[in-house]
Amino acid sequence: MDLEEKYIRRALELAENALGETFPNPLVGAVLVAGDRIVGEGYHQGPGRPHAEIEAIRDAGDRARGAELYLNLEPCCHYGRTPPCTDGIVDAGISRVVFSMYDPDSRVRGKGAAALRARGIEVKGGVCAREALELNLPYVHRNLTGKPFVMLKLASTLDGRLTWGTERGYLSGEKEQRYIHRLRAWTEAIAIGIGTVSIDRPKLDRRLHRKDLRPPVRMIFDSALRFPEDYPWLSRKERVIVYCLTNVDPIRRRELETAGAEVVPLPRGPHGVDLRFWIEDVSAKGITSVIVEGGGEVATAFLLEGLIERLVLCYAPLVSGQSGVAWYQDGRGPQWLARGELVLRSCTAMDDDMVLVYDSRKIGDYLSAVTEEDTIVHWAR
Repeated sequence: MDLEEKYIRRALELAENALGETFPNPLVGAVLVAGDRIVGEGYHQGPGRPHAEIEAIRDAGDRARGAELYLNLEPCCHYGRTPPCTDGIVDAGISRVVFSMYDPDSRVRGKGAAALRARGIEVKGGVCAREALELNLPYVHRNLTGKPFVMLKLASTLDGRLTWGTERGYLSGEKEQRYIHRLRAWTEAIAIGIGTVSIDRPKLDRRLHRKDLRPPVRMIFDSALRFPEDYPWLSRKERVIVYCLTNVDPIRRRELETAGAEVVPLPRGPHGVDLRFWIEDVSAKGITSVIVEGGGEVATAFLLEGLIERLVLCYAPLVSGQSGVAWYQDGRGPQWLARGELVLRSCTAMDDDMVLVYDSRKIGDYLSAVTEEDTIVHWAR
């Protein structure tokens, strides 16, 4: 491992500290190096907070002058809730900037690097770009497509069942459960069907990743508004969005809204609420990413509509048989899901469990979109 890669990997480690806290902003870490010593470190802690570069500059103090800056994302060059980081880098006297990927945000894309070069600062991109893209894949997808990143996660027996016979407890082992809670921290919202709420009364939190981390936005597909208004999420003032059909009882809708839920009526689709309207609503709300955790009816609907960008299959070493609940419940296969539409990204053993991660084919195009300046201009059009 060369020194540039070493320092970028440290920036990626720092960025991970804010997992689950920066939406809709990206996860960014920064390292300042003078000679062969790290003199400052920082990471972005959330919207309205200083960006990683500024945190590292403050940590370094006077040692920042003449130092090299390493970070996993191109520095911003526009005014938002905070001033441009490019100005802070110039003012601090930093001599060189090395980053992983260009920012897909059209306000920054390529412009941050250009602004630094125009001020005489040496700039290099593309170091550990693949790892940086994975860390901020939902952010990249949102900026390149204008739509939320949707991931379907299923915990299954070896024969494709969500339950082990008549048992409904956890199929996942302890290590796999921690992995799933990290996925929940990586995404902004979590979606399930009302059947899962009624039978399992899930917590849907991120406690196994970090106990003090705020919960995700909970989304419930509930055509007839059966979601209980006394559910603990509502009493704790946590954000809950219930998607129902347009012909629901208006009195029942008012009861849920009074209890604190957001109720969104949608037209009927082929599999309950029309998921094409759902994804437009999620986009309009500015939500960057959703992890869909089923059950079977919801998982089947998302697969049939072709709305997922990542499929995570968590297999337990169990066989359920016909008494278990199947996670795919339509006699037809999804017409869009031909070989090659989903590409195997990883296969990982977690104790006795196995986790397979598949990405949609277009995700493979994103690496060039955030590492090649010409490609970035193309995406900007």
